[in-house]
Amino acid sequence: MHLPPETVLAGRYRILCRLGHGGMSTVYLARDEHFPHVERRCAVKIMRASDDPTLAELQKAAFEREASLLASLRHPAIPDVYDFFVESGRCCLVLEFIDGVDLEQYLERTGKPIPEPQLIEWALQILDVLQFLHTQRPHPIVFRDLKPSNIMLRQDGSIALIDFGIARLFQPQARGTTIGTEGYAPPEQYRGIADPRGDLYALGATLYHLATGIDPRQQPPFSLTQRPPRTVNPHLSEGFEHIVLRALAYEPADRFPNAAAMAQALRALRSHPPAPHSSATAQSESAPSQAPSQRTLSTATERIQLLWAVRTGDEIRGSPLCVGDLIVFGSYDTCFYAVERTTGQIHWRSSTGRGIATTPIRYRDSVIGGSDDGAVYCFDSIDGSLRWRYRTAGPVRSSPVTIGDVVVVGSDDGFLYALDAATGTALWRRQARAPVRATSLPVGECIISAADDARVTMRTVQDGQPVWQQLLDGPIWVRPAPFDGTVIVATVAGTVACFDLADGSCRWRQALGDAFVASPVVVGSLVLFAGNAGTVVACHPDTGERLWQLQLRQRIASTPVPLGNMVLIATGDGELVWLSLTGEIIEREALGVGIVSTPIVVDSILYLGALDGRFYALLTDRTLAKGEEL
Repeated sequence: MHLPPETVLAGRYRILCRLGHGGMSTVYLARDEHFPHVERRCAVKIMRASDDPTLAELQKAAFEREASLLASLRHPAIPDVYDFFVESGRCCLVLEFIDGVDLEQYLERTGKPIPEPQLIEWALQILDVLQFLHTQRPHPIVFRDLKPSNIMLRQDGSIALIDFGIARLFQPQARGTTIGTEGYAPPEQYRGIADPRGDLYALGATLYHLATGIDPRQQPPFSLTQRPPRTVNPHLSEGFEHIVLRALAYEPADRFPNAAAMAQALRALRSHPPAPHSSATAQSESAPSQAPSQRTLSTATERIQLLWAVRTGDEIRGSPLCVGDLIVFGSYDTCFYAVERTTGQIHWRSSTGRGIATTPIRYRDSVIGGSDDGAVYCFDSIDGSLRWRYRTAGPVRSSPVTIGDVVVVGSDDGFLYALDAATGTALWRRQARAPVRATSLPVGECIISAADDARVTMRTVQDGQPVWQQLLDGPIWVRPAPFDGTVIVATVAGTVACFDLADGSCRWRQALGDAFVASPVVVGSLVLFAGNAGTVVACHPDTGERLWQLQLRQRIASTPVPLGNMVLIATGDGELVWLSLTGEIIEREALGVGIVSTPIVVDSILYLGALDGRFYALLTDRTLAKGEEL
């Protein structure tokens, strides 16, 4: 419901205009008429209505928590709370009006990265308020949603934090909800852990965004450290980059111990700035490029032979597709590419509106894939001409799947779509209540889908109606794996579970303690889970019993690839690792380029896309001996 101007709330607050809105609330500018001779303006935050009783209760609790927290805190960078009341069944929070612009808007208006000296000054102000929150007694307060849009820049240049709706008291080892903002939220927050050092991670992501112009929400999960900020903006100093990367460390213990320590490092950098046009800044006088790093795959190895490489304009995040003599893949430079398998010659290239993070699929003589521009595209597989396009209301990061003549795909707009594969006509659309990033799993005449709200749903392909639904404890970003009448699911919170396909009953459930952004895979008599922190766990698919565990200490975002009696894992830190099915490392080779997409093997040749923006064809002794088309 939108309140028109001149609406009066609580007999006191006259609405002037709407300032903004989010998933749980709408914020209005109002005049406090209890002060008739003074123009006292305030911000009124009103809880949005929800038909979901559970969500409504969470929203109410968040409002009450925010009101209580703000009423107890006094800091120049924290808005004062004036009032809290309920009207027409909705909670209303009246706050100090911050006259200014948030840092996301500021970056957009500027149109270029923020200079390092300015970032240091803002960061020191933010760290001051974080230190204030983290040292509260009896319990520290963790903000949990630090990002540019929650940081206001006042007219006088000072900083203020807004939106304390999900802040919570820190209790060691305590777990709670896994809410936050993707790209800024630290890995442990997805496991329900609110640690003060998580706010430092979010500040690191914020500084990265402001210093490079690259939005963390559009990057592969927990991958910012794999593209150091100076590879994007060479005007940054080595010292500043080091501080940002330390704040972004995957493990909390590897970050700064507290806000004061990070502030100390920034003050030291401010006191001893690098000389102008030093090696840290003299690489380029042009505007920073968002092209990928120029670091390329090393071919100086006896076991790996580079057959060819194709360069694109940005990272390759989705997996490739073999279509006859062509390999088709998408790049974050906005294009789908079809290249000759044997030579790497570009056969066709077709553009979309934004970056591509999905894996294309084949339907007859067409190729279908999604784009961050919010559309699903269908191209002719021979010449790349556009056959149809269907637009959703959000980025499409879920790879499409086909069931007969139906394409099923999810969108960040919170809907699952079924399209006619030949024409792109919508057959049905079903609300998932949260972004759908996971690729769905076809099962007979049904589809298994999963969403960011941790729900796993079996639906009929005919009309999309749910057959059963289960709820886990964290976002699900990856495709479930089928096994003998069951489906196995992994979450970003580190939970894995197995559900019966017939009725959705839970066969087993495990907490493995890592963030899973790679799909589980069943190989023989075990199911493999590869975690983002480098943990590889093998479980029995019938019982969930943990059979073995291996710590590679390499970021893993790509799904393990079965190769006979081995498994190949490509890491985000630039290695190929071959494992036996008993958990021994058979071989590992350093490539020098990070990989987040799953490779394929066709006719003994390994095809993979990398974060350096290149697509590679490799011949290895392992694929030569065990290669099979996947």
